[in-house]
Parts: sequence; C-alpha cells; structure tokens
Amino acid sequence: MKDALGYWRIGTLFRCRLRRFWTEQWKAWRTALDWTVWVYFVLPLLWIGGGTYVDWWHHPPDWLTRLPMVSGERLTLAVVFFGRLRTFAEEADVLFLLPRRRWMSGILTRGMAYTALSLLVMSALVYVLMLPFFVAVHHFPAAQLLVMLAYTWIGAGIGAVSRNLIEARFGGLRKWFVKTATMLMLAAAYLAPLVLLGGTPMDLLAPIIAGAAVLFGLLRAKLRARDTFESDVRQEQLARLASTQLLLRNVIERRPRIKLSRPAVLRRSNRIFKRFSGDTILAEMIVKAFIRRLPLVRMWFFFTLASTAAVALSPAILQPFIAVAFMLLLSTWVISHWRGMIAEPFFRQFRWQDAVLRGSAGRVRFWLVAPAAAFFGLFGGLSAYGPVGMLEIVPGVLIWLLLSKFITSSMLLRMDREGE
Repeated sequence: MKDALGYWRIGTLFRCRLRRFWTEQWKAWRTALDWTVWVYFVLPLLWIGGGTYVDWWHHPPDWLTRLPMVSGERLTLAVVFFGRLRTFAEEADVLFLLPRRRWMSGILTRGMAYTALSLLVMSALVYVLMLPFFVAVHHFPAAQLLVMLAYTWIGAGIGAVSRNLIEARFGGLRKWFVKTATMLMLAAAYLAPLVLLGGTPMDLLAPIIAGAAVLFGLLRAKLRARDTFESDVRQEQLARLASTQLLLRNVIERRPRIKLSRPAVLRRSNRIFKRFSGDTILAEMIVKAFIRRLPLVRMWFFFTLASTAAVALSPAILQPFIAVAFMLLLSTWVISHWRGMIAEPFFRQFRWQDAVLRGSAGRVRFWLVAPAAAFFGLFGGLSAYGPVGMLEIVPGVLIWLLLSKFITSSMLLRMDREGE
C-alpha cells in the first residue's frame, strides 16, 4: 500500500490525466477518420491546400495583395478569442485533492504550462498560414514576425485566463455582459498597438511587457482563487467532449434543455388582466407564454421593425393600406401561435366553450398586434407629417381594434371541433 501511494506524485498524476485525455481524443477521431476518409477527403484536401499555399508564395493573388494590413492583423484575434485554460480538474478531486492545496496548485500550474504551450502552437500555426500575406506581400522581416507572435501569444493567454475566471465568478445574463465587455476591451487593447505602433520590433516591446504583467496578475489570481473548482470541472468536461460533440452534432437528436431559472420578463405569476372570465384567463396564459419565449419575441420584434420601416418609407396616401396589410399578416402569425397553444395537452384537457375560445383568440390577437399598430401610426405619421403626425398612433390602434373585432373566428374553432 505504501509503495502504491508513493508512486503517485503531482507530475505523475498530471501526466496520467494528460495521456488519458489525448487517448480519448484519438479514439473519438479514429472512429471518423477511417481509410476511406483519408483517401477521398483528407489527402486530396492536403494536396490541394498545400499546392495553393506554395503557389501564393510565388504568385500572390490580386485579392491578397489588395487586402489591407489591418485585415491580416485582425485574423490573429481568433487565437485570442478561442483559447481555453486547461486545469485538468476532475469531480473526484473534491474528496482527495481539494483539501491539499499543494497538489491542486501543482496540477493547475502544469495545466497553465500546457495551455501556454498549446496557445503557442496555435499562434504559430496561424502565423505560418498567413506567411504569404506578411512575407510575400508586405515583406515583413523575421524579427517582426517573432515579436508579433510573442504579442499574440501573450494576448491569447490573457483571454484564456480571463474567460476562465469570468465563467467561475458570474452567471446568467450578467456573465454574458461581462464576457462580452471583456472580450471587446481585450480586442481593442490587442489591436491598438498593432495598428498604431507595429512598425518595428521595438514598437511592440512596451505592449508585450505590459501584457506579460497583466497575464502574471491573472495567473496569480487564478492560483489564489478558492471558488473556481466547480467551474473548472465543468469546463474540463466540455473540453473532453468537444471532439465527440463535433463529430456527432448531426447524428444524435438533441433533446430540449430544461431550464429551471425564471424567465427574464413576467418573472412572477401575477395577473395582467383584471377580469376573471374564462376567455380572459385563457388569453392571459397564452400571452404570458408568448412573452416568456425569447425566440417568439425576437421574431415579433424584427417583423415589427421591418414593417414599421416599410410603412414609414411609403407615400402618405398608401401608409394606411400597407399598415393594415402588415397588421393582418402579423395577426395570422399570432393566431398560429394561439392554435399551437390550444393544441397542447394541458389546454386540451379542458372543455372550452366556443365563446371562450373566440373571446380568448380576440384578446390574444389584439394585444399582441396592438403595439405593432401603434408603431405603424407613430413612425408613419412622423415621416409623413412631422412631429404632429405622431398623433396618428391613436387612429392606428383604433383601426386595429375595429379589424380585430370584425375578423371572423370560425377558422379558429375548426381545429377544436375536429379534435373532438
């Protein structure tokens, strides 16, 4: 037993996990890259791609010579944005290794070294692929390319560590905002020295030193962090399954993910209509279901935005007719959503009367199209008659109120009668 325990060291455990990771990746890719794929796809692609690459060295195409320098420098942002910090943390570490800070710090330090080596290889590969642009077209010296490679390598390390910390410290919508803001700031800080100072190798020396200092501070904060273990385990699981998900993305049918978090709007089940009649309650449930589904709201928003622009750009004499056409078109889509909700098993278990169905359809149709009618009148009147024309928002909503009352509901009840 003592001999078995003495065999395991920090370096031995890290090498074992690293070897297992690459064995899993090789087994996953070996199932897809059989000899037919190599003969018919991989080898011809390498042959054609290699020939094109060599030809660009000697005879750069016209579009490559006309490409500005800024475009080539922006392509290196791919390494900065997609780098991932590997910690090689596992779920069982919470029982045995997490209480031992020296072991966790040792594995994390080796994971950082592995990440640095991986990012260096990725950065070098990007610059090798872009050598015809930098050397054959713009005649960059070797010293300049090495300095740019070091600069990109440090930027990729900053991006990888910062994303790891953000994944652990934030959640939900706030994580998305913080990650987006951080990536925008990192992109600006990365591109500004390349565009403004990247004339000679010495121009990037100060940004490299500053970036190395920032990277050292982030690595130190990561080593001292005590609340990132669960996030590290989740990110490691995603890293191990990345190849499998890529190979099986079109093979396995994805089941809808169950979200247990509350929606962004209407987070509480409060009433939105005052009446307690059957048609009002049914309409309220369908309207809430519509508003709480982000894809439906997004589609409604873009349709209303495009329709409002079409109404505002039309002649004043045609605006009412075009607005009515868009109202009816949006009403058809809303009623299709109403039909889908009524066909759900939860709603079909109730014996709704025809008057209740007709009343709920009218309420859903009116309240989901009325905001669009208000936009049509507001911006259509503003474009045709100036600020005074904004008062057309009132007749716009009234026109839709009259249309909604006169639209027949016979087609809406046909589906319910067929199901009985």
